[in-house]
Amino acid sequence: MMTNTNDEFPIVTVDAEIQCRRNQTNCGHKTRFIVLVQGALFLAILMASIVCWNPAQIVLVDITTSPIYNPNITQTAEDFNSPDLPISDRRILYSTAQKSTLFAGIFIGALAGVVPLNMLLQKFGTHKIMICVGIVSVLTTALTPLAAVTNFKILLAVRIIQGTTLSNPFPVIGSITNTWSSLKESGLFVSLLTGYIQLSAIFSMPVSGAAATTLGWDSVFYIHAGVGAVLLALWGYNFRDEPSRHPFVSEKEFRKISHGRVPSKTKISPPYKKIFSCIPLYAVWIATAANFLVAQFAITYMPMYFVYVCKLPVSTASFMSAVPLILQFIFKGFTGVISDKLTSISDITKMRFFNTLAFWGCGFCLILCGLISSSNTAVSVILIVFPISLLGFNAGGFTKGAVLVAKQYSPTVMAVMQVILCLALFGGSFLVPVLTPQGTHSQYSIVFYIYAACLIVTNIIFCVFCSGTPAAFTQQSTDPKTISNLPSIIPSLQNDNNINNSNPKLSVAVLDV
Repeated sequence: MMTNTNDEFPIVTVDAEIQCRRNQTNCGHKTRFIVLVQGALFLAILMASIVCWNPAQIVLVDITTSPIYNPNITQTAEDFNSPDLPISDRRILYSTAQKSTLFAGIFIGALAGVVPLNMLLQKFGTHKIMICVGIVSVLTTALTPLAAVTNFKILLAVRIIQGTTLSNPFPVIGSITNTWSSLKESGLFVSLLTGYIQLSAIFSMPVSGAAATTLGWDSVFYIHAGVGAVLLALWGYNFRDEPSRHPFVSEKEFRKISHGRVPSKTKISPPYKKIFSCIPLYAVWIATAANFLVAQFAITYMPMYFVYVCKLPVSTASFMSAVPLILQFIFKGFTGVISDKLTSISDITKMRFFNTLAFWGCGFCLILCGLISSSNTAVSVILIVFPISLLGFNAGGFTKGAVLVAKQYSPTVMAVMQVILCLALFGGSFLVPVLTPQGTHSQYSIVFYIYAACLIVTNIIFCVFCSGTPAAFTQQSTDPKTISNLPSIIPSLQNDNNINNSNPKLSVAVLDV
C-alpha cells in the first residue's frame, strides 16, 4: 500500500522477500506460458494416473493371457493370483459389482476431498497443496498393483485415497488463471488448463494399452507414477503462487500480468453468501453439469460404442476413442486464442457464441446420430466423433464465464464446479449401462436424446443469465494510487540495483501480501 506523509515522497510498503530477490533470467518474458503448460501437464497426469486403470484392468481380468492358463484342466481364481507368480502374471476375476465399486471409489474420494482441499488451498496456496496432492497421486498409483493382488478392500481404499487427487483441478485452474494470466490472455489459460481431461486420455489410452499388452498390466501404473514424479518435481521447482515471487519473471512480464488488476492480499476469505446468491454463477454451474454428463460418454463409453454399434475391432476402437478428445483439445486452444484476440466483441457475446456452438452444435448432431442408423462404419464413426469434438468450444463459454465473473474468487467458484463434475461423472457412469444393456444403436439413441436435451436446455439458461463482467463482490476498496503504482514498484524492487538507498525520503517497510 502507499500512504502520504508530510514529506515529498510517499512511503512504499512491499514484501521484503520480493524486495531483496534478484531476477535470475526472464525466459524471453514468457514464464507465464511455461507455468501454463506445466499446470496443464501436471493436472493431466493426475487424471491419467486414474484413467489408466481401465486398459490395465482389461488385461488384469483376462485369465486367457495368464502364462498358467490351461483350458484342459480345472483352475480356480486363486490359481491365477498365486503369490508364487510375478505381479505382472497374476490375474483377478472381479465381479460386475466389484468393478463398479472400484470405479465409484474414485468419485467418492473426489467428492470427499473437495471441501477440505479447497479450504487448504485458500490457506496454504496452490503450490504447497498441489505438491501434497502430487505425492499422494504418485504413491497410490505405484501401490495399485500390489494392492490389487493383495486384497480387494485394500485396493478399494487405495482407489478412494487416489480419488482425492481429483478433488481440486478446477480450483487450481481458477487460481493459476487468476494469478498468472494477463487479462487479455485469460481465455487461453482457461482453454488449455481445462484441457487436462483430454490430455490425460490422449496420453494414457495408447501408452496404457501398449504397456499392458507388452510389459504387463502392472507396468501401466509404474509408468504413470514415474511420469507423475517427474512432473511433480518440476512443479515444486518452477511454480509459484504469485508471479512477483518467481525468479524468472521479468519486470516487463510482471507489468503485463498485473496490468489492470487490483492488488489484494494472498489470503482472502471468500464471500460465500454473495457467491451462492450470484445468478450468473448458477448459469455456469448448470452448464457445467450438462457438459460433464456428456463428457462421461467420451471418457468411458465411446470405445464400447465403437465396438458394439460401429463394429470396430477393439484395437481400432481404442485408437478412435482418442480422436474426438484430440480434436476437443485443438478446439479449446483455438477458442482460447480467438476469444482473447476478438477485443471488438464483448465478452458476454463471445461466451454466448462459443457456448452455443459447443452445446447446440453437439446436441443437434447427437439427435442426428440417434436418428440415423448407418450400416456404413465410416459414417457411424463420423456421426459420433463430430458432435463430441464440438464440446471443445466450451472453453470460450461457461468455463471462461466463471473466471470473468468471480475473478479472485474463481478458485471457490470452480470448487463448486469440481463437485458438479464429480456428481455428473458419477451419475453418467450408471446412466449408460442402464439404458444400453444390449449395446444396440436404438438403445444408444435414447442416451443421445437425453444428452441433447440437457445441452440444448442448459445452453438457453446459460445464455440468458450469464455475465461477462466481474460480480459486485469482487470489487475491493483500494487506494487508487496503489493500483496505479504497485505494478511498477514491485518489479523494480526485485533487483538491488533498482533501490535508491541514497534517497532518505523513500522508506521501504514490510507488509504481508
